[in-house]
Amino acid sequence: MQMHDLFQLAVGLEKPWTVTRLEFSVENKQLDLWVDFPAGSTFACPECGRADCGVYDTRERTWRHLNFFEHKAFVHAREPRVRCPRDGVKTIEVPWARSHVGFTRLMEAYIVMLLQNGMTAKQVARMVDEHDTKIWRVLQHYVDEGRSRADFSGVQAIGVDETSRKRGHHYISVFMDLDESRVLFVTVGKDADTVQEFRKDLEAHGGAAEKIQEACLDMSAGYIRGLKDNFPDTPLTFDSF
Repeated sequence: MQMHDLFQLAVGLEKPWTVTRLEFSVENKQLDLWVDFPAGSTFACPECGRADCGVYDTRERTWRHLNFFEHKAFVHAREPRVRCPRDGVKTIEVPWARSHVGFTRLMEAYIVMLLQNGMTAKQVARMVDEHDTKIWRVLQHYVDEGRSRADFSGVQAIGVDETSRKRGHHYISVFMDLDESRVLFVTVGKDADTVQEFRKDLEAHGGAAEKIQEACLDMSAGYIRGLKDNFPDTPLTFDSF
């Protein structure tokens, strides 16, 4: 197997994409892969799915990939725009990365795995040698994507508590599904308004205030007022600790 073929498999490329060039720098501790497609290639329209759209123009782009051992790896390619008879000129999504993102999907998966295993965004950024704002963008996308599919229709018992987000009186409220041991909603503050925000989010994900049979909380006056206003038929259970 040729080296180009090996890296083509590693990146997960399919026709018409192919690795055309490799450069490895020991001094810079960096591996660069150039990916391209032959002249005359066609792609599917990202809007309607038509499969035989010709390339209108391209833009050179670079994506950070998983490290090759301790060496940084980058994928370089011409990102094509196609002309669709129905939808006009559209940019296609390359198979190894999401649109408008500077990481490959495999690099994003690695970042998310580190975050899921308890590392902070700053720790991950230091580990992969990237700015932490990029790590936060990846996290925000996949949190939003996951929450868009969340189903709260079966939630019947909830708990709410606050935690400090930094020194001083700066709090976030965490709402939990007590039956499933999962976090439902997190928001800034610890007053009655946070409960109202939670109810809106609960209903947006298929839940209903009328289905909540129990709410567990501490003696916070704001939570008590918010729960009585937004879940008037729900019995409250107080945790004195």
